Amino acid sequence: MAAAPPLLTCWRQAVRNILGKKSAKHTADLMCDILAVDRGLKPMFLVDYGGFGCLKMTEFAQELLRSGLVQHRLAVLTVGSDVFVLNTDTSVAHLEAVQSDWDSFVVDVTFSLPQPRPATGLCTQTVRYCARDVVQYIAATMRDTSILQGNITPGESWNISTLFGLLVGYPVLYWYDPTQDSTCLSMVPLLVYNVYVCLDHNSATTAATALGEKSVCDCPDERNNHKHKLYSFSIPKNVMQDFSKQIDCWFKRVQEEFALQDVFCCLEMKCSEMTLPTVAL
Repeated sequence: MAAAPPLLTCWRQAVRNILGKKSAKHTADLMCDILAVDRGLKPMFLVDYGGFGCLKMTEFAQELLRSGLVQHRLAVLTVGSDVFVLNTDTSVAHLEAVQSDWDSFVVDVTFSLPQPRPATGLCTQTVRYCARDVVQYIAATMRDTSILQGNITPGESWNISTLFGLLVGYPVLYWYDPTQDSTCLSMVPLLVYNVYVCLDHNSATTAATALGEKSVCDCPDERNNHKHKLYSFSIPKNVMQDFSKQIDCWFKRVQEEFALQDVFCCLEMKCSEMTLPTVAL
């Protein structure tokens, strides 16, 4: 019996079939993003490469399930012109936790402030209301197995930057007065957190099986593994003491989900400091 083709080869063929040959260059990152959502490491991800629209991504998600390349029925959510791929159960659990379990998780970076600060209770509650509205929509319409796509129109009180951070599962969110043109993050020292996972290029099934174990560390053999940035977020250094517990608890939950999955072989979080003249949110 012929050996099963490597996992990356199977995904590349699916990408070519549905998204087109030119999209094959995105296969490794697209595979990691979707598998992370499928295995519950993140609630959803923003499709920010390839220019793939809602219909194409829905067709692609169906093909992945039919081919056995994912375990769960994934859905596609559009917010304006942006497209997200989500695990509905993980997304609902995440958004419900934001409403009930999360305490300090919003940083106010409104331009008129002298420096970033923890958001007021009223501002944080506004973000919780946003989470409530989104989770109600997903639970009511997208958990039906016959519905694979949905569309959300942001409410008037929603901050789009905050909404996107909320949807993809960041532990700390930026908020600013949307009536102001900028933020107060210019030349402010930031702590930038990057969370990485590794996937074995040559595995026929999963990286965990191929390597025999999973580790929360640097990948031992980068030549045969694809290192993928799973999360990237920042926090102003001056408010770090207010949010360090939130970040620690969040990463502990990521580690717990990582221990349950069977795809990625390594997980690590790195932090660096940077100061920029302009910070895009």
